[in-house]
Amino acid sequence: MNFRGALTVNTRWIALVFFFLSVNALAEPKTNDIEVAVGWSKPPYVNSADNSGFELDLARHVFAKMGYTFKPIYVPYGRSLSMLKNQKVQAVLTVSDTADVSGISLSDVYIEYQNVAVTLQARDIKLHQPKDLQQYVISAYQTASKNLGQEFALATQKAPLYVELPDQQKQVAMLLNGNVSVVIMDVNIFAHLQALIEPSNQLTPVTVHNLFAPNHYRVGFLNEELRNRFNQALLEVQESAALEELVHKYSMYRDDTLLN
Repeated sequence: MNFRGALTVNTRWIALVFFFLSVNALAEPKTNDIEVAVGWSKPPYVNSADNSGFELDLARHVFAKMGYTFKPIYVPYGRSLSMLKNQKVQAVLTVSDTADVSGISLSDVYIEYQNVAVTLQARDIKLHQPKDLQQYVISAYQTASKNLGQEFALATQKAPLYVELPDQQKQVAMLLNGNVSVVIMDVNIFAHLQALIEPSNQLTPVTVHNLFAPNHYRVGFLNEELRNRFNQALLEVQESAALEELVHKYSMYRDDTLLN
């Protein structure tokens, strides 16, 4: 019998078992704190200045039901998944279905972002589908032309002027000042930024055009058991009064408030 060959195979098998056990152990929080990678501020979803926001508070509620204290770790969005894969955190928020999630266990959808077109009510602009935008001056968030579908991308090519800006507050100001006809951004981010620019009792009336499908986001885990427990706790929060309280606290738009 070749004992040397058998020993080599067994040693590799044992090493492989210990590798998977170690990954699972590292992915499981060792204390009541759970460190979660979160993208930088995008109020009203995430405000890193005071650890507040609809998305953060929702995650905080869910993890609390699991028995954990939620500890957000703020990083550029592009680094959050690599931090999870390198076991620097136990979870990551705002994971898109289109991201590279090999080796990651994804939760059920816990939040939706809703990109919309916003126009000044006084201009009485009618928009029913993305191609209707092609006759207007448009300002959008960065990468909008790449991720809002082919029909929108074609409309931006035909528009008199189309610009993508990293500063979304500037986008809102351009609309309110009449420098653009349409802005494209998440409906809740728009409402938050308009409230920063204008007094609450003097908000310029706008029309919200719901032209795009919502973006669904999940929480990523390395530990599958954690993922399963998160899903159960999420369901409990969604069925409780806590979710509605958060919606009112942050004045979040709901589907039935979107205008066509």
